[in-house]
Amino acid sequence: MGSGGRSLLVCLLAGGSPAARGLAIPPAVAPAATAYMGSLAAHPLTTKVVTACGLAIAGDALAQKRDCLPAYDVPRATSFVLFDAVYKGGFLHGAFPWMIDTFQGAALLAVLPAMSQNVASAIECTAFNQLIVVPFIYYPLFFGITGAVQGLTPERSFQRGKEIVVGITLKNWAFWMPVQMVQFLWLPLELQVPYACVMGLVWNVILSALAGDACAMPEQTDAMLNIEDYDGLVVAAGAGGPEAQRVSEETDVMASEMRKDR
Repeated sequence: MGSGGRSLLVCLLAGGSPAARGLAIPPAVAPAATAYMGSLAAHPLTTKVVTACGLAIAGDALAQKRDCLPAYDVPRATSFVLFDAVYKGGFLHGAFPWMIDTFQGAALLAVLPAMSQNVASAIECTAFNQLIVVPFIYYPLFFGITGAVQGLTPERSFQRGKEIVVGITLKNWAFWMPVQMVQFLWLPLELQVPYACVMGLVWNVILSALAGDACAMPEQTDAMLNIEDYDGLVVAAGAGGPEAQRVSEETDVMASEMRKDR
């Protein structure tokens, strides 16, 4: 393993941040962690894309189990894997360094000079990502890519997003704002994309736990009311192709309201 991979691993596990100091890694996990950090140092973009795809598959599998689909929905899983590869693995690989270089706390420090620069920078990066990047890049890419792969027209994809954007934005902020404050405040740059991918999986686990056993609730097992919370998004989760075209606007609204009540 190269020195870059070793130094990155040490940064994460030994003293790269206040939260990481003193963290003990079980011997059984250490070789895998070392290998991953070496890959991240040698091939950062490829490693992040592969990480995003693998965790997207895991997250969607959890969601499909929660939604009680009669069979594994390959088009739906494909759409989420493609989205995560493009957005998390690719786009965020370049976007996070740019945010950190651009937003270094100057605006907040001008108003609150007693604030720590690290805290001010983390707040600015989080605010820019959640208030600008998510609504104007994340959502359009998500609904565009997943809708196209699942057989929706651009018009239907736009309508689907328009109907539920307010609800999903509030849920997204509630989870991702504190998560990204931790990210920008404490994590080394190389680990920020993998961290975002892992937290996306955590979010799906939380949603699955909160939803309980949906399969035991007959009123929620209708195929037209299967929905997916994916990184805070509430979207129709019917099969792709012609069947997806038949999902009415009324059904989408009902499904969205049902998830909000869980």
